[in-house]
Amino acid sequence: MADIVQFVPKINRSSQANLDEFIRLCRHDLIVFGADLNWDDDYWEPAGISFANLDQTASRFNPKHAMKSPFKDFAKAYLRYQQGFQPTKVKCEMYALKCLERALEESGTGCEIHRVDLSHFDRAALLARTHFSAGVAYQAGRELAELATFISDKQLVNRRFDWKNPNQRPIDTVRTGKKAREEREKKLPSDEALQELASIFAGNPSEARDIFTTSTVLMLLCTPSRSTEIIALPHDCEIWETKRDGKKAYGWRFLPGKGAPPMIKWVPDTMAELAQEAIGRIRRMTDEARRLAKWLEANPDKFYRHNTCPDVDEDAPLSASQAALALGLSVERLAQTRQFLSRRYGLSGGDGETTLSMLNDWVHSRLPKGFPWFDEERKIRYSEALFCMRARELRTDTPASPIELWKPTVNVLNNDLGSRMTSVDYISPSIFDRYIPEAKRPSPLKVTTHQFRHLLNTMAQRGGMTQHEIARWSGRADTKQNRVYDHMTEFELVDLLRQHDPGLSLDRPLTEIAEQLAKHIPMTRQEFNTLVHPTAHITEFGFCIHNFVMAPCQRYRDCLNCSEQVCIKGDKRISGLRLHYQQVKALLESAEKAIAEGLAGADRWYEIQSLTEKRLAALLTILEDPTIEDGAVIRLSNEHEFSPWRRALEVKKQLQSGNQPLLPVLN
Repeated sequence: MADIVQFVPKINRSSQANLDEFIRLCRHDLIVFGADLNWDDDYWEPAGISFANLDQTASRFNPKHAMKSPFKDFAKAYLRYQQGFQPTKVKCEMYALKCLERALEESGTGCEIHRVDLSHFDRAALLARTHFSAGVAYQAGRELAELATFISDKQLVNRRFDWKNPNQRPIDTVRTGKKAREEREKKLPSDEALQELASIFAGNPSEARDIFTTSTVLMLLCTPSRSTEIIALPHDCEIWETKRDGKKAYGWRFLPGKGAPPMIKWVPDTMAELAQEAIGRIRRMTDEARRLAKWLEANPDKFYRHNTCPDVDEDAPLSASQAALALGLSVERLAQTRQFLSRRYGLSGGDGETTLSMLNDWVHSRLPKGFPWFDEERKIRYSEALFCMRARELRTDTPASPIELWKPTVNVLNNDLGSRMTSVDYISPSIFDRYIPEAKRPSPLKVTTHQFRHLLNTMAQRGGMTQHEIARWSGRADTKQNRVYDHMTEFELVDLLRQHDPGLSLDRPLTEIAEQLAKHIPMTRQEFNTLVHPTAHITEFGFCIHNFVMAPCQRYRDCLNCSEQVCIKGDKRISGLRLHYQQVKALLESAEKAIAEGLAGADRWYEIQSLTEKRLAALLTILEDPTIEDGAVIRLSNEHEFSPWRRALEVKKQLQSGNQPLLPVLN
């Protein structure tokens, strides 16, 4: 924040003068994305952002899709200024800027920010809904609202905007129906893919690429982590602590993203041994790379003496074959190696024209960006990183380079977890393709690294962990972020309620109870699934089958007098019903005495308790009847009760019979 310069508008300036000053400040005074940032470039490599319009859909920037001027200068200034105060990797500001630029262009008034009005913001919000997914459209609208406030507060326009985001946040907690099932399948890895990866890991692969993929996946299955967090682990991340029962707890030291503080993520005991094996395989594979990194950091003026390096002085002339050996190249075809040295590496392919000292300069010129930092934000050096590797480390057709460092990315892992077309006539095979014959697979297998995080979070939800525990284990700063990763079905939720409710002791699954309920209610099984399962919950006396989509509960804490209260014959809650019946009878007697004494309102209280007493007596008569089998569903009717779903079914029945419905139909 010390490098951030805040823009303060001047009241005596025009909006155009304030805008010009704002752009000047952001261009010349700010150092966000680097003091040497080339402002005129339409692609800012340090930020990974291109100032393209809505027509740009490919990842590679196309200059013909650049934003129009002068809006482009404002977009650059606004992004640089906002990222200085609220740095994020997503840079959602660009969603809003692209939509607003197109809205201004369509209006024909020119792409100048001082011409913007409320209609432009409305059009930009509509463009966001048209071009982006529902989630991104919501983010774009949110950023548009923030932009409207910004240009008003900073007096970059002549009017004040009070614009609200019209794009609704998508509901991410829908659990029922086909759409919810498809969403779960998209976010969670398939069982088949998990089994195949486990089988490959158990086979102890020898290829570095397979070791990297299977071991990293196993680590992702041990703790709910982002793949970037796993790749950024130090080589000494493991930690052991003695628990209260004397056993050893095993975990990893993490520096999570999204604002969470440094922490230890504990690995479940059942996975601890496998986790140690996975880290051991990665560590053994990358030991040589860390030795190289340590040498390059400590000895910048000396060439790294690896196993095949010629044993000569630093300044001794090298033959072409010696130079090739020093660089880890093959000398079997010397003529091709000479060409490779000159064309690919830019080095001389002749004899006696290079030295180890010259090659050392070449090696240092090709060090990864940011060296010696592997992850500068987390303060982890290449010599300390678990996933520090050498160039070509994961190649299967050529040996790893003995003198060049390399850092794997998330894309390297994701690319190996699913086949992809790299050219018109070539599909790069995945780890599944390398181990499973195509004839044995009905369809290609593919997973993503983030699916494992979703899987562990869902398993934690199923296991009953608290939201705070899940957020901490996942490395989140806010428990609200948990909901995106919870993919339990509606059936699992109801079963979870039953597991934590000792009063409900039926030994039958909920689906069987649903069948019985459907027999006693005038609706089809499909209608029952639609109306009951998403909202069914356990009450003090049984089940409530009220549909909260239709209307809120109209009998809060008065379940016994509700016609949507369902009890089950054989349920152990009958003891609670008997106790409640005795209490109601006592209250009824008190109400009778109060009426005799002439207390105001006692007659109304007597009516309520009398109705409750009658319903309890009728319910207990049925539940205690030995001729009624256990598991029977009991639902007391109430002719005076209003039921939204019953009303809808009656209208539906009348429409299907061809009659005009007696009740109005709302379109």
